[in-house]
Amino acid sequence: MPVKFDPKNKDVLLSAERRRTLDMYRLLSLIPIVPHQSVVDIGCGPGFFTVPLAKYLWGGKVYAVDVQQEMLDAAKKAVESERLSNVEFLKSTERRLPLEKESVDGALLAFVLQEADSHTSLLKETRRSVRSSGWLAILEWHRKESDSGPPLEQRIEDDEMAELVTDAGFRVVSKRDLNEMQYLVLASR
Repeated sequence: MPVKFDPKNKDVLLSAERRRTLDMYRLLSLIPIVPHQSVVDIGCGPGFFTVPLAKYLWGGKVYAVDVQQEMLDAAKKAVESERLSNVEFLKSTERRLPLEKESVDGALLAFVLQEADSHTSLLKETRRSVRSSGWLAILEWHRKESDSGPPLEQRIEDDEMAELVTDAGFRVVSKRDLNEMQYLVLASR
């Protein structure tokens, strides 16, 4: 069974070190996001990606989704401190997103797929929620030893991720390294 991130350590997810290794502006330039879209941040955690998404989507909406209420509460606090009003917080289960069919333009799964009990179920549920012309951006860890990140045996290498994404009904558009330890797989529905 995959190891879940402990919400007691959520401050690590908001650290200055993480901001140095994950440039949100660069990330936003790599995905086909448009300011009027609706986007779901699946596994939003304490809002590391939710806040920049909400700022970018000034004419759109962010659905911040997580299975842990403590993470949703932290994300809500982060969003409120920035006085953003275009975010809706939704508690989910691992197998069911609280979204209507084809209700969002894009989905971000940042470092959460490797925690899922079923990669396939989560990807298929994500596909159900994304419009037919929509996109999917997955950020994950390379399968390399490192001082941070999930256990090595839990990590999903980018080629394997591309196969999982394709099997779930998406079309892989690109794969690229974000830094030495992390990568992005971009797909379309």
